[in-house]
Amino acid sequence: MIEEAVKKIEEVLQTDPKKEALNYSHQCFQWLGKLEPSYSEAQELAARCQHFRRWDIPRSDYAMDKKGYYQWRIKLYSYQAEKAAEILSEVGYDESFIDEVKGMISKKDLRKNTNTQLIEDVACLVFLEHHIYSFAKTKSYSEDKWIKIIQKTWSKMSTKAHKFALEINYPAPILSLIQKALA
Repeated sequence: MIEEAVKKIEEVLQTDPKKEALNYSHQCFQWLGKLEPSYSEAQELAARCQHFRRWDIPRSDYAMDKKGYYQWRIKLYSYQAEKAAEILSEVGYDESFIDEVKGMISKKDLRKNTNTQLIEDVACLVFLEHHIYSFAKTKSYSEDKWIKIIQKTWSKMSTKAHKFALEINYPAPILSLIQKALA
């Protein structure tokens, strides 16, 4: 069943207009394997669906301020979980399994649910390893703003994920910001 689910998920991810979602899904899956080598089927599917159909809800549909960003993100989490659930139901997973995956995708009970925390760790590590540098090059934020972004990312991560994050080979400008953020 998982092979069919992954195939259908990847078919949808390939429709991303920016052509980024499939690669992001693979990056999440790779980090899942590093953080939790004995990951469950539900954890794998949740990791693979972190940016599932994200392009359906443009950031530009919300106010370009902090409040708008959080409204967009909250809407996105529940939307992605529902869209992933449709595929999982279609391939034959039962309701309790689907609810478990939806909880991880929608960040339900973050900090209290170890599965949800694992998937949040995965997303944070993917951002730090693969996306922060290119994001930093396109955003003209002040150093203080970048330090806050890193601190917020760090605060969402578990101690285990912190250890992995410190082992990433960052470009010098990002490493400098991370060192300042953690000082």
